[in-house]
Amino acid sequence: MILLDEEGTMIHGKVMKHMVNKFKPLIQEGSVYTIANFKVTSAMNFRPVESEKILNFLHTTKIQEIKGLKNIRIEEQSFTFCSIEVLSARDDQKIYLSDVIGVASYIGHIEETQTTHGISKIRDIVL
Repeated sequence: MILLDEEGTMIHGKVMKHMVNKFKPLIQEGSVYTIANFKVTSAMNFRPVESEKILNFLHTTKIQEIKGLKNIRIEEQSFTFCSIEVLSARDDQKIYLSDVIGVASYIGHIEETQTTHGISKIRDIVL
């Protein structure tokens, strides 16, 4: 998940698979929380944001929702736009996960094709 603070700073939040059931009911997108007892480590491969750090949830991590915010304004979404040159440079890297926003100039019909796993449906889309 991507966590965002009141200054717009984004950090990758990571919950280990065996702890997902513990934290999933406690966190809702768009809500504001205080988070305590976590571990910050260096980010490795596959970063969804450009932060060099990652916030790891622990068994002892505490989450408390903050309600009735008056003095704190936290955006629900944040984006980091980059140039086509930066995006192209990331083509051979497997570090940053990048989304592309574009305009569809062509959307083809759904076609069936034979693959090694059987019949698959494909559609050409040009952005």
